[in-house]
Amino acid sequence: MSSIKLSYILTSFNKLSYLSITLPLLIENKKDDEEIVIIDGGSTDGTVDYLQKLFAEKKIDQFVSEKDFGEAHGMNKAMLIARGELIKIITDDDIYDYDCINECKQFMLANNGIDILGSDGFGFNINHSTYVYKQIDFIKGFEIWRSNKTPFLFCGLSFLIRKNSLAYMGLFNTNYKIVDIEYAIRVSSMKTKIAFYTGMSFVNIVNPNSNSHKFYETIAKERYQLEKLYPTFKNKISYKGSVIKFKEIISKSILKKPVTQNAKFDYKNIVEESLKKLHDHNTGKKFAFLT
Repeated sequence: MSSIKLSYILTSFNKLSYLSITLPLLIENKKDDEEIVIIDGGSTDGTVDYLQKLFAEKKIDQFVSEKDFGEAHGMNKAMLIARGELIKIITDDDIYDYDCINECKQFMLANNGIDILGSDGFGFNINHSTYVYKQIDFIKGFEIWRSNKTPFLFCGLSFLIRKNSLAYMGLFNTNYKIVDIEYAIRVSSMKTKIAFYTGMSFVNIVNPNSNSHKFYETIAKERYQLEKLYPTFKNKISYKGSVIKFKEIISKSILKKPVTQNAKFDYKNIVEESLKKLHDHNTGKKFAFLT
């Protein structure tokens, strides 16, 4: 059995200005029985030199840079070479509570029957004129799934996957831009054993380089396709203070072309604010694992 219990996998492409801020946080929080696996899509902005230096310094454990066919392709390559019993998805421009991740890791190691674990988090879109943190409640979909196995959404930023469960659940679908949404609906439509953590483990920072910003039209079409592909899927996305039906999302402003009014945002400051948001929400509270 591998001595590595958890593999952090991260993909990136020409996002050094984000990666150089978020990756040190991961490196700082990595445990002795964990590894960092990074797949770069052949960046030309200095990312490769930056990652090669970290690899030479043994701050990251596996590193590949070569042309790929998008995020799903990169994540699949990372999962296939990951050596850990568990795989944690990490993105290059979002923020995580690593204490929460460690709690989730310990739960998964103690409960071998669980294939994948999810959690809720906050959403933050810097492409709009008003900075607002939105608490996204995927847990409501999980509770419905637990009672009647209706497929549901949960965010890929929270995915903690048991590697040997990939033989059943499969890899990410390279036909999609919304790879985590497709994966969540697919695995929750199967006989997958899913658990849910009630703490907030991430902040999704939508920025000008996010797929959800750059490919919003494609993503709108893919959401519609998924609803047709999984006719039993009747989920709703719940934000604190509002509930939006999945089939109505296409016409909602969150999927209309985003307005980029904050081109000169201070990303480092947003990262610090996001870390504080997670810390303030999670500190001093006792969270549960729902199965």
